[in-house]
Amino acid sequence: MGVVYRAIDQQHGAEVAIKLLHRRHASNPLATQRLGAEGRAGSCVHHPNVVAVLDTGTAADGTPFIVMELVRGQSLDQLIQTAGQLPLHRVAAIGGQILAGLQALHSAGFVHGDVKSGNVLIDSTGGDDAIKLIDLGLARSPDEVDPTLGRVASGTPEYMAPEVIRGEGAIPVSDLYAAGVVCYQLLTGTTPFEGGTSREILRRQIDDVVVPPSLRASDRNIPIALDHVVMRALKKQPSERYATAAAFARALAAATPIIEPPVLPGKVRSAFSTSAPTKEWAPRATSGARPAASAAPSVLDARHRRAAELLARFTAKTTEPALASARPRIRSGALARITGPRYRT
Repeated sequence: MGVVYRAIDQQHGAEVAIKLLHRRHASNPLATQRLGAEGRAGSCVHHPNVVAVLDTGTAADGTPFIVMELVRGQSLDQLIQTAGQLPLHRVAAIGGQILAGLQALHSAGFVHGDVKSGNVLIDSTGGDDAIKLIDLGLARSPDEVDPTLGRVASGTPEYMAPEVIRGEGAIPVSDLYAAGVVCYQLLTGTTPFEGGTSREILRRQIDDVVVPPSLRASDRNIPIALDHVVMRALKKQPSERYATAAAFARALAAATPIIEPPVLPGKVRSAFSTSAPTKEWAPRATSGARPAASAAPSVLDARHRRAAELLARFTAKTTEPALASARPRIRSGALARITGPRYRT
């Protein structure tokens, strides 16, 4: 929806990123509203793990724009694809920073609404991983109602919480569900539900049991305590997840072993890219479907067997080519529309 330029703040001499609404969306009020939401959230939240918005404005031709800090590095999705298995202590450190950024957003009264590995930037040039949450276009107050949206669910299917898919709206624990998916992806190289169409993934988010990380990546020898932390974040019922991002972060740190467990031989995994654009759906009404967490033990056993069958079937298939990253492209060159007294591109 936007185009990002690297620019110079001529008042301070610092490099910044200027994000403009794409010209083809100039007459779309929803797109304009989302850029405004990104500007508000980034201006109100000041935290090292959330990208900072420095300025907002409108160009001479009426195109709205926001000015952000320029963040270097790569997306977390790219790191997962290229780095292979990450040590557990690094997984916990990355997850802890994501949750710290979410805690800052939630404390300021915002829900991110589109947490995914493609919306996390990681800069490892200094030796330690530095994390930034980006793309706050869906960020809003949990009680903010937009009559133009109706019951439209927005997000990326692999990371959407069941209540968001049902059209009940995003709340702070919906972000924690998505953060749990990211942690799952860091541990296993894949999201809990991948493969198939977007509609199928949305249906599985609501109905299907998640295969624990220790079973999905059996060669990693993932501790059972870490399994439990991630699986709690992925509960179907919001009330059964962690109450806050801070509580999730504490549990994640406590469950991470000091000594890395040995990798078990005999299995080779390849990372799967789930970078996909944010989409919208009109959710179907769900009539009385019982969540997996409240089912009887025999039903749970049957669902676990079905989950194992689904895992075998989907991993045996040839996955679709990874979609291009949804991150706005960095472009260089003249930008006469916004060249003014302060910013030079």
